[in-house]
Amino acid sequence: MFYCEKNKLKTNIKYEPAIVHNGALLEVDNLSVFFDYSDSPLFITYQSAFDLYFKRSLRKSDRGPKIFPLNFNVPISYKPFLLLSKLKSEFLMARPNRIELVRALDRFSWVTNSSHHIFDFRKFPDQVSDNKGSIVFCTRLWNPENNAGYEEKNRREKQNQFRIEACRIIKSNFKSARVGLFPDEYSKKQAPDILLDENLSKKKAYLKSLKSFDIGVADAGLKDSPGWKIGEYLLNGMAVVTTPLDICVDDFTQNKNYKELSNRSAASEIPEMIEELLVNNNYLRQGKNNLEWAQEYISPLNYFSRILKIIEESNLNFI
Repeated sequence: MFYCEKNKLKTNIKYEPAIVHNGALLEVDNLSVFFDYSDSPLFITYQSAFDLYFKRSLRKSDRGPKIFPLNFNVPISYKPFLLLSKLKSEFLMARPNRIELVRALDRFSWVTNSSHHIFDFRKFPDQVSDNKGSIVFCTRLWNPENNAGYEEKNRREKQNQFRIEACRIIKSNFKSARVGLFPDEYSKKQAPDILLDENLSKKKAYLKSLKSFDIGVADAGLKDSPGWKIGEYLLNGMAVVTTPLDICVDDFTQNKNYKELSNRSAASEIPEMIEELLVNNNYLRQGKNNLEWAQEYISPLNYFSRILKIIEESNLNFI
């Protein structure tokens, strides 16, 4: 919608129940282009059914001549009420869409913790600010017993262990850092010493607070792929320390854009990585690189312009 508004084009968004959940279809220049927004590295539908396939959490081994990454996808929004006015009644009334409808209407985040209004990209900064090397890692635990699969239980246990260790290590080495766990019942039992204040852990307060930090720590999400956290850091012009990235991300490289731990359990390496960023204010240089990257690859106008350029180049190859 933002791209169409800026280029004075008509916005035409249709609801199609046949399209799988977490997917969207773009029809342009006689090509069918599918968008896979699932956070899982698994494809949610057949790639061969479409001319081009764009995927979030795209494994490096899965990239192909017709398969492209969606990079760090962040659910940013733009004028939620205006978007609703452009959607037809069957879109608004469809049962699977009701939660998002509430989130779009919830202007003050009174009903949901993920109101579309708190993700309005116009609220993100357009320049890097210096907060004296301040550090943040706000995260949560996932109860292994809430999943029946052995592999998933094991993965959650390792993830939880890293997050607890990371919070404690950062807290002990950098006293002013904001670190901690979302204070649900499971976290209260596992690590009561590193719980976040409940008000500060709400999404609206968290996103607003990111403007006050320079260095953000991240790790793999539930599907062993990045969630929204890194993208949020980049939009705020922050330096990043993260567990290994095993997904395709365009023009995003170690040291220039992020510091990478040796493995997904190497919490002990975090202080050294942070110290390297603090030397000579390296965090500001990396933060500037990341804000420029976010403006090029995440901001709505360039995000969609990149996709259309890929489609145009691919269309020439089909001729």
